[in-house]
Amino acid sequence: MKNIFITGVSTGIGYDALTSLVSRGYFVIGTVRKSEDADKLKKEFGDKCIILVFDVRDVDKCTAEIKKVIPKLEKEGLFCLINNAGIAIPGQLQHITEDEFEQQMDVNVKSVRRITNMLLPYLGTDKKYEPGKIINISSVSGLFNSPYNGSYCISKHALESMTDVYRRELAMFGIRVSAIQPGPIKTEIWNKSKGTLDRFKDTAYGELLTSADKMIENAEKSAFDVKVVTDIIINILQSKQPKTKYLIHRKKFLFRLLAFYLPDKLVDKMIAKTLAKKDNYRPV
Repeated sequence: MKNIFITGVSTGIGYDALTSLVSRGYFVIGTVRKSEDADKLKKEFGDKCIILVFDVRDVDKCTAEIKKVIPKLEKEGLFCLINNAGIAIPGQLQHITEDEFEQQMDVNVKSVRRITNMLLPYLGTDKKYEPGKIINISSVSGLFNSPYNGSYCISKHALESMTDVYRRELAMFGIRVSAIQPGPIKTEIWNKSKGTLDRFKDTAYGELLTSADKMIENAEKSAFDVKVVTDIIINILQSKQPKTKYLIHRKKFLFRLLAFYLPDKLVDKMIAKTLAKKDNYRPV
């Protein structure tokens, strides 16, 4: 039985991946922040998984919890690490707090490096183990910078860079590293985001934020089902030569055009024009 380690399995992408992988005979080591979520998952999946409880920002707790599964990994190795845990803190860079910015980086960037490095020996940097795979759940926000979503975009750009660096550094061990770059996905992140920009309505940016919840609702309506991501995860696990990047977007050509080919100043004007419409605004 092959071992899969997934961060953030209480809901959304992580939960769907856990469910699907267990049903396919993989053994999953998952992480959650809350003990009540761990209890629910243990009741649902029994001995088909191990659920660790820690906040990825808590270095000591993270280390202590992962050490619990090291004996298992020492015996069996690790087939794949899926770095899924992440948060989105919307708001203009001028006004989000220092603590919020640090939290965004801690969860989406620093914890990924920390957990990956702890598990690398069992993924194959220790050559007594077969080379494994790493899947980082990134975002289109790691490719295109949307206003009022700056800290999230910065964190996902950093994750994209980290993915590339790990892939090139770990190639000598045969470890495959891929990033999945979803656009809007039907997860709890949308409900958690609604209303969060209201605190900025009295700033100079207030008029442009009046329809933020409308934007979130529109994005939610066009979002992909979470199973689209899970299907790609399974494809990577089954592939001997997985792709390095998997973009999930309904308008891939248009997105790539905006993100990579059009001049910056032209894209800036397009964004400004869209923002002026207010209720039509939504990030790419």
